[in-house]
Amino acid sequence: MQEFQYIQDILKEFFAPAIVNQVYKKAPFWAQVQKRDKGVYGKRIVIPVQTAFTEAVGARTANDYTLPTAQRNTYDQAYIYMKRNYGRIQVDGFSIESAKGKGGWVDIVTAETKGVSNAFAIDVDRQSMGRGTGVIGLVASVSTADVTVDDPYGIASLGSGFHLFRAGMVLDGWDVSETPDVKDINSSAISSISGNVLTMDTDCSALADGDYLTREDVFSTTAANIGEMMGLDGIVDTANTPGSDFQGIDRDTEPTWQAYVDTTAAVISENVIQELLDGIEQTTDGSSPNLALTTYALRNKLVDLIRADRVVETMDLKAGWKALRYVGGNVELPIMVHKFCPTGYFYAISLPHLTFYTLQNFIWDDKGGGVVKPVAGYDAYEAWFKMYGNIGTDCSNAHGKRTGLTTS
Repeated sequence: MQEFQYIQDILKEFFAPAIVNQVYKKAPFWAQVQKRDKGVYGKRIVIPVQTAFTEAVGARTANDYTLPTAQRNTYDQAYIYMKRNYGRIQVDGFSIESAKGKGGWVDIVTAETKGVSNAFAIDVDRQSMGRGTGVIGLVASVSTADVTVDDPYGIASLGSGFHLFRAGMVLDGWDVSETPDVKDINSSAISSISGNVLTMDTDCSALADGDYLTREDVFSTTAANIGEMMGLDGIVDTANTPGSDFQGIDRDTEPTWQAYVDTTAAVISENVIQELLDGIEQTTDGSSPNLALTTYALRNKLVDLIRADRVVETMDLKAGWKALRYVGGNVELPIMVHKFCPTGYFYAISLPHLTFYTLQNFIWDDKGGGVVKPVAGYDAYEAWFKMYGNIGTDCSNAHGKRTGLTTS
């Protein structure tokens, strides 16, 4: 008789590449970020950074031979907490038997694996573009089980955030106006989505305008304990997020730890992009931006502008992704679209200063009897994977963004 413990090698060889490949195919920004696992250990990564130079330099007048008063460079430590992400499948014994003659039970596991691969890739993509808070959107209003949402990622004045939600998502709702914060709904699943209205599977009348909506068991009142990874908008900012610092350094007291941000409303143009690149260049000693991310609407407007006076060129990026090619000054900038990019935003980032620090790369847990394990007390079998890591930067001011951009 064939038993699960004897087929683990077959399943493991399929599972691991399936997850990794799906993430790269469905997460364009994630695919471009460098990955690092050497030297990564413990609960957080510590990065020594220089926040200021000594100013013990300068010229002297004739016959003045005094040396500058010695000063010191200023250093600090940034730290990045490791975050845990999981995926899980289950197959019941009846389904295994029912599938005989139609490809065998392994096809059921294959189908479930592909499904969880897609879901995980999309969620990693969403997390990587957010603010590291776990907030997917805010409550605008509620009527029993119908919840109207807005402010994607918790960013005010960006309209509805329904595109970040999917049917089947299990959410918690948090009232952060209370001290301590109160969980108004616990593990309520989205039954359907219409426009920016989520219909939940439970009564959500306890929710109120401004409440946070997060995936279940992700949000914490302690910033270091928040479950989701840091995202691009949290990195490319002047504000501390989440909590009272950014990666352990207070941006309010260390301006060099702030990204370059221009909130001036404007119509997208090549000049606007150049102004952003110029602003970053004047405030950083890091590497120049080598990737831009924006919305479909802003990218399409740029294509029209470029097409009007020259040939539109594209560039090949990692994992098969392509980008619009922009050249300005000494910078050659690929412009990539991202479906989770906030409306009116244009990011210019320096990939050498962005890293996904990996404590544990994608792996299917094989402890306690192999990858596929019986579910105790049930006629069912399950498998689950995990990934420990987080995205961080070692030079905040190497990145920048424009907000409030329009197409006309």
